[in-house]
Amino acid sequence: MPLLIPLQYMVAVFFTIGVVTFVLALFLGSFLRIIRHWEGAVVFRLGSYKGVLSPGIRVVIPFLDRMVRWDLRLLINDVPGQSVVTKDNISLTIDAVIFYRVRDPGDAVNKVTNARASIGMAAMGALRDVFGSVPLDEVLQEREAVAERIRINLDDATDPWGIDVRHVELTDMQLPHDLTRAMAKEAEADREARSRVIKASAERESASKLAEAQELFARFPALMELRRLQVLSEVGAENNATRIMMLPDTLLDISNGPLGELLSGGGK
Repeated sequence: MPLLIPLQYMVAVFFTIGVVTFVLALFLGSFLRIIRHWEGAVVFRLGSYKGVLSPGIRVVIPFLDRMVRWDLRLLINDVPGQSVVTKDNISLTIDAVIFYRVRDPGDAVNKVTNARASIGMAAMGALRDVFGSVPLDEVLQEREAVAERIRINLDDATDPWGIDVRHVELTDMQLPHDLTRAMAKEAEADREARSRVIKASAERESASKLAEAQELFARFPALMELRRLQVLSEVGAENNATRIMMLPDTLLDISNGPLGELLSGGGK
């Protein structure tokens, strides 16, 4: 005689198995953590530093382990509106951007309270130290070299924290208004001086060319007539009402021409 199992009992068994399986999967899942390729996970077990987990699926014991994730990609920290004084006592307002990367997540967690905020504070100090040691002219002319000095200074300060500073970009530099006006006047005066030098050089060269042309016209008088004909063709090329009367050179020659004889009383 076959054994008959009540339907309610079978439903209860399957329900119990499902609940147990779900709870077991949830419990086992709480032990697993997924570490992405660009992350570094620092693990503490009962407050003790255990190390940095590599990317992949890793086992972490709930309630015993605490995990701190760090982004290992290139990070950016903005340092806006820092007032600095140069070596020649000129006040500037500097905006900078710090590009850095976490080399050792363990040091970034264990050796500094807040790495991101600490980088910002260290950057403020590096800006003041470097700008205070260079004059304004060097800041304006060698901006990249000054930024590199700031990067080296900041990288030395953050190296014990497991952080490498890759680049420092000076995004904005605001000068005092009076100094800006003075620099604009200086630049305008410099441009005016250069323009006068260029103009004087052009006039000197033009005078030299005119002297050469005068000697050439003196040797070949027919060139003057050709020049006059060229002027007439240039004037006639435009639609105008200009009238030009050509007179011989001998007529206007006061010493030897007819006009000279008339003024001397010899003309009839």
